[in-house]
Amino acid sequence: MKIKYIYKNAINLTLYFVLTATVLLISSCKKFIDLTPLDRVDATTFFANADQVVIGVNGAYASQRGIFGGGSPYMIIETRSDNVAMIATEQAERIEHDTFEESTGNLNVLNTWTPMYVTINLANSVIVKGANATGDATTINRCIAEAKFIRALTYFQLTTLWGDVPLRLTPTVDFTKTVIARSPKSAVYDQIKKDLNDAIGVLPTSYSGGSGSEKGRATKYAALTLLGKVELQFGNKAAAATALRQVMGNYSLLNNYSGIWAAGNKNTAESIFEVNFLPDNQTGFSLPSTFIPASEAARLGIKAGGSSLLTEFPTKDIMDAFEPGDLRKASSVSISVADGQAYISKFMDLNAASGGHNINWVVLRYADVLLMLAEAIGEGSEAYSLINHVRERAGLPDINANTPGTFTSKLQHERQVEFAFEMQRWFDLLRLPQQDVINIMQADLLRERGKTYNIAAFHLIYPIPLPEVQISNGVVTQNPGYN
Repeated sequence: MKIKYIYKNAINLTLYFVLTATVLLISSCKKFIDLTPLDRVDATTFFANADQVVIGVNGAYASQRGIFGGGSPYMIIETRSDNVAMIATEQAERIEHDTFEESTGNLNVLNTWTPMYVTINLANSVIVKGANATGDATTINRCIAEAKFIRALTYFQLTTLWGDVPLRLTPTVDFTKTVIARSPKSAVYDQIKKDLNDAIGVLPTSYSGGSGSEKGRATKYAALTLLGKVELQFGNKAAAATALRQVMGNYSLLNNYSGIWAAGNKNTAESIFEVNFLPDNQTGFSLPSTFIPASEAARLGIKAGGSSLLTEFPTKDIMDAFEPGDLRKASSVSISVADGQAYISKFMDLNAASGGHNINWVVLRYADVLLMLAEAIGEGSEAYSLINHVRERAGLPDINANTPGTFTSKLQHERQVEFAFEMQRWFDLLRLPQQDVINIMQADLLRERGKTYNIAAFHLIYPIPLPEVQISNGVVTQNPGYN
């Protein structure tokens, strides 16, 4: 099913939520409904049946492309870490993510916040309105559970990046009731857990054929994996281990690490949840073209082209983090023939053309389950066995309690190289003590930029976008430390 997704910047964010959802549903639903006039959707009558609920959740899935395929989200999540740096000649507000100097008016922060709430609004429509739809109850309930998974995943990103955020649980339909205050991070966390536990009780373990049952939708195991990740992020290691153990044995590592991101190799035995991109549907993954130097794209014959100005590039930290003989390095980074500069090549499709790269964004995969479980249970023979299972694929020797370094440093090292450039590193760092994160980033910036930056604890979460605060007339407050 082809779904058009139209993205516009808007100052009135709540108006944007409604218009985006409306346009998305219009373009998706014409085969099911005939409306007068044809450029309107009656919000009171849509989601009347199971077919429309399926269309609605498809819209929420499609909206995730704006998060996992967007340049702004990638910048504020990945360049924040010690894996990726911004070129010194880039726009000032882009460099700010690398150097912890954002202003409240930073457009990349706004352009990350907005598609996340658009996705939540679409999920809310399915959850609230789908409950009253008629038709096949199994399909309707499954779609609502899928929407809860999507909402939970998006709120997990929001609250990790911004802390306290507005907790919207109903679709935005009334322009006079659009402003709500931020909820404490603990309340957002409780809602995420509730959504995931609801989804776990309904979602199937897999999909195989049939209308509305396409492979790649959220499964029970995806919800359990995300629950484990959420619990771990909030410091609840025992609860994380309980969730993750239920996923163990249901997936397997690919023999070849590079196969995870190989063009066209989607929903593999290692993949637990992916965001789908499809060039044939004009929804190809375009972000990789910004990582590849134009000269390299030309040399390799990539018709989609590359970047004349390589905005984001691997840091010295990540290049040095790969151990000698680590097979993951060649699958993650390459060196430009023209200038000898390292670039991110993990997501490269040599046959990419105007429709984009034929690569899905893998949000959750089995290696993550293994390493998260190791982190949750702590140092011991079981944890090292899980870590070594991941290392063996990389062609590396086993480690144990006698290997130099603390258990945390060894685990974090393994996560850094295993998930390099996958929008995981910053979230991983945030599980460390705040001063450790500050020290790691100050050392990284000193190596990259030759100066010490003043990073404070408040910099570890982003400023609430200024338009969100202004529109609310003070109902939505700013994070402390930001003017």
